[in-house]
Amino acid sequence: IGHPEIFPLVLTKQTQEIFDCRVNEDVTEQNCFKLIKKEDIIQDLKTRAAISDFHPIKKIILEYPGEELLVVFDVDFQYGQNFYLVASEEAKENLLKPPETAEEKEEKETVDVPPYQPPVSKPWVSLGSEKEVEEESVKDTVTKIKYMASRVRRDFGAPVTFTDKNVSQFKDCYMECTSYEDKTFSIKLLEKDVGIQMVPKVREACTQTNWSYPKNAATQYCPRQLSDEEQNESLSSEKLKNFLTSVSLRMEIALQQNEIMNAFFDDWKALGEDESKSGGDPDVFLKAYQSLRDQRYLKARTISCVCWHPTIYGLIAVSARQRLSDEEEANLCDKPLLRQSVILLWSILDPSQPQLILECPEDIDCFQFSPHNPNIITGGCINGQVVLWDISQYEEKLQIEKPVDDGETIPVNTVNASVLNILQHNSVAGPSSSEVQQSSTEPPLVKYCRVSDIEHSHKKPITDLNWLPDDFEDNPTGAASEEKVERDVQLVTCSPDYSILFWDIPDTSLPEEPPPDKVTKDFFYKRSDVPDTANPPDLCWKPLIKV
Repeated sequence: IGHPEIFPLVLTKQTQEIFDCRVNEDVTEQNCFKLIKKEDIIQDLKTRAAISDFHPIKKIILEYPGEELLVVFDVDFQYGQNFYLVASEEAKENLLKPPETAEEKEEKETVDVPPYQPPVSKPWVSLGSEKEVEEESVKDTVTKIKYMASRVRRDFGAPVTFTDKNVSQFKDCYMECTSYEDKTFSIKLLEKDVGIQMVPKVREACTQTNWSYPKNAATQYCPRQLSDEEQNESLSSEKLKNFLTSVSLRMEIALQQNEIMNAFFDDWKALGEDESKSGGDPDVFLKAYQSLRDQRYLKARTISCVCWHPTIYGLIAVSARQRLSDEEEANLCDKPLLRQSVILLWSILDPSQPQLILECPEDIDCFQFSPHNPNIITGGCINGQVVLWDISQYEEKLQIEKPVDDGETIPVNTVNASVLNILQHNSVAGPSSSEVQQSSTEPPLVKYCRVSDIEHSHKKPITDLNWLPDDFEDNPTGAASEEKVERDVQLVTCSPDYSILFWDIPDTSLPEEPPPDKVTKDFFYKRSDVPDTANPPDLCWKPLIKV
């Protein structure tokens, strides 16, 4: 482009919040410059490592001579991304303080400043402001009440004499001015004597109970005894044969259960007694046949969900999450993601390493395969988002076959296959050359194709999700309609935030590849273990119904 000191960047929403450069809030089209300290960027590289947005230009940041780096908000995507970094002090100063051009200098020199002229007073012209002042002024609109105090005419001008009195002559050393009754304002009440007497209403009534004469009664039961002829007739009857035929199977099952185990035996109590008596490990009747380990993604983490593939037998998917305390569980949003969260797909034919790795934005609490299209996988994150993966392009890789010594092969995804038989065959035959070659290669990392908008998702971790049946479909009004196509189009999620959300499954088809003449060359080398953030997934996936 001709600007080697400018490096395009993609800053995600989380990175914008960390460095206070949120789009249309901290940086706008008018104020598009943001100075970020070099120490803060280095600290972010240490904290988030490979998932940091500054990781692709880590070397350039470390070699930068200044203390602050200039990040510019690219509104028009001039350099291909939403932000770009200026990697030289000279270019930073030119952007912050652009030099004046020759035309601007000439304009300043040629502009004539008119001489100062003092203002001239003009007569006042009414434009209606006096009416507004009159309307806003406060005026008395309530009629005032007038009181008149009068006295007798002969008391006018009468002399007033004041005398002195000693306080000690009065009780409690103070003089009381008691109130007196003014006969002018006294109202005479008309009184009369009134008497009221309450008399209860009395009514006579009677009742009679019929009395029955007591008498003794007794009942005697005699045993029913049948003769030999009656017994033979009853035993050879069709009714008895039909009864015995209908209940014989249930009686046999009940007798077998009584012989196999004691229904009143306390297994929990006996388990504790066996451990205390033996002093060591109790007898284990279920032995671990095979274990799957991964030191990179599952070390010091808790398994949150395990699912078998619906059609490919022997393929198992596992998700893990960080081990958090009760306080950290309550504040999941404040807990940084120290390690990349993934879903691992293992094959029991090759337990040395996963067959496929699904990248997750956050730790996954639960996930499920689509019943009709197992290539579609949905998961629920601890931050409330719903994630969608499409592994259709890796379907052939997952359907591996196990070679046998005589040249035959055992397909893993057969309908009648047994997981235990495959495991036994695997342990007897040993690893093959194809397994050794596959284990030496790094499993592919699949990026999620859709993720829900965090503002419209759950506010707490998703505890469970389920696909809705394919015979009906919900609409935004809450009404259900029949859907004859055998495909899963909707799912439902629940969370401790007192809400249940219904989701429409978006289209997961991949976009068409651009022609070779329009493919631009990447400026930087991308490692295989670093997720590609150049084309982020659609963040506008919102729920259809919220309950």
